[in-house]
Amino acid sequence: MIRWIVRGAVLALLVVLAVPAVRHWREQTPTAPQPLRAFWVPADPLTVGAGTNFPFGGAIAPDGRQFAFPAAHAGAVRLWLQDLSTGQSRALPSTDGAVLPFWSPDGRRVGFFADGKMRAIDLSSGSVHDLADAPAPRGGTWNAAGEIAFAPGAGGGLMVRSTDGSVTSFTTIDEAQRETSHRWPAFLADGRHVAYLVRAAEASREGIWMAAIDQPASTRRVVGADAQAIVAGTTLLFASDEALMAQPLDPATGSPVGRATLVGLPVGRGPLDQLFATATPEVLVYSAPGTTLRELRWVERDGVEVARLGEPVEAWDLRVAPDNARVAVTELDAQLRTLDVWIQEGGQPVPRRLSPSTSADEGAVWSPDGTRVAWVSGGRRVTIRGAGAVLPEQVVATFDPPVRTWDWSRDGRWLVVGRSKADTREDLWLVPSSGTGEARAYTTAAFNQRDGVVSPDGRFMAYASDESGHFDLYVDTFPTPHARTRVTTAGGTEPRWRRDGRELYFRRGSEVHVVTFGDVASGARVESGIGRITSARLFDTGLDLRAYDVSADGRRFLLNLPGSSHAPRAASLVVNWLRTP
Repeated sequence: MIRWIVRGAVLALLVVLAVPAVRHWREQTPTAPQPLRAFWVPADPLTVGAGTNFPFGGAIAPDGRQFAFPAAHAGAVRLWLQDLSTGQSRALPSTDGAVLPFWSPDGRRVGFFADGKMRAIDLSSGSVHDLADAPAPRGGTWNAAGEIAFAPGAGGGLMVRSTDGSVTSFTTIDEAQRETSHRWPAFLADGRHVAYLVRAAEASREGIWMAAIDQPASTRRVVGADAQAIVAGTTLLFASDEALMAQPLDPATGSPVGRATLVGLPVGRGPLDQLFATATPEVLVYSAPGTTLRELRWVERDGVEVARLGEPVEAWDLRVAPDNARVAVTELDAQLRTLDVWIQEGGQPVPRRLSPSTSADEGAVWSPDGTRVAWVSGGRRVTIRGAGAVLPEQVVATFDPPVRTWDWSRDGRWLVVGRSKADTREDLWLVPSSGTGEARAYTTAAFNQRDGVVSPDGRFMAYASDESGHFDLYVDTFPTPHARTRVTTAGGTEPRWRRDGRELYFRRGSEVHVVTFGDVASGARVESGIGRITSARLFDTGLDLRAYDVSADGRRFLLNLPGSSHAPRAASLVVNWLRTP
């Protein structure tokens, strides 16, 4: 997740307001206006991005005057719209969990993905409509005819949604050429040709390809690249290492014309091969690679720091081992730009890599005895390996929709897994850790249920659900739910149990809170209503709290916070960028 905290708002505003003047100047004199540079400035309380896989995802409107982007505010991610002529931002209604916005050519609607669906919001009315299923989206693009090309999943080809609502296959992967996926489609200015990224095991096959919407079989490779390409008019933007390059295209055929030129440096990319860039023929926004380094800080119950774990890294998820001496951390590999699971030990200066694959590995959880770690690899494979990283990993379950590991039951039998489906959104499932037997649903509904953690005595599950309109915490019996109790009303996610089960900690944005139980978690049945439940805030980090966990005794918290000595880098905004020398 990237946060730009840029204090040059006045400069940015003046530059963007210069666009109409530049247009008028162009009408008065043949002299081409020079590029003007500033910074893109989000609203101050927002954390830009939507989690691990979607750290950027902004999109400029066709007229270059509005910017749509996902961002978190008070712990909730939704789509935001900033007017670049005034700098004012507003949240778009009914876009909770939205990622990867893309504009209709007339600028009246914004497409996006949320809850396993591709959707669109009408900016004038605020109404939102489902367009198609997309359980693991990798981008969408809209042409003037009303057709949408999109990548609905992590693997496979592209689809097209026609104006009548029908969805058909557009491209298919060539398994003989060891292709794995087609993603990040972008219509050219003619509305007929689509540029897209082909992922393949062979470097000679991987790159930006082109296909016509009415002749999908007539494909050709345009540029060798390993990340998304951006289309701005008749120009194709792509990354060469950290250089943002602009390649002119023939308006009629979409073929490259002349040589590519440098327009920005450095440009970053996300874990799903997306570029940290968006552009129109007049306005370009791009950001530097990666995110700021993070620090893992141990704090007391009042939020006072007592120690730091390891060196600053690009860390995401974390889980403290049952012995409190080790931590499983999801980190971004600086070279491969993939997520991997590492083991940090307090007395060891160098962490140990646990996940050996080059796929995205995340969501590590510990076995009750601390000897094994489970995680999800490639968004589909539930994987287990010994914490010593000696024996090979074992895949115990594979799912088609994207999944996430949340916890390991205290008897060692079950892995609590989050599974996303188009019809029921995020659900909680139980997967046998032995690798034998069938996975079964714990709870499914038409709303999101996530962050499931089993109580220390193995009799209850705490989880977050947004059935009330926002995420709150609930406690139900385990392994079969039949008596649910709501334990928060003002919001909460990521519950964590104390070892004796009498306290349940949770997040509310940058704050850490605690729910204290009387008899409910220590022996009485939930449905009896016996026992007093109280809630209190422990501390507020006041920072972008990406992840946290707690020691078994509830006395110390490990927080994933921005590095104190690594200031966020600004996103560059360039007007008249095509004139960049």
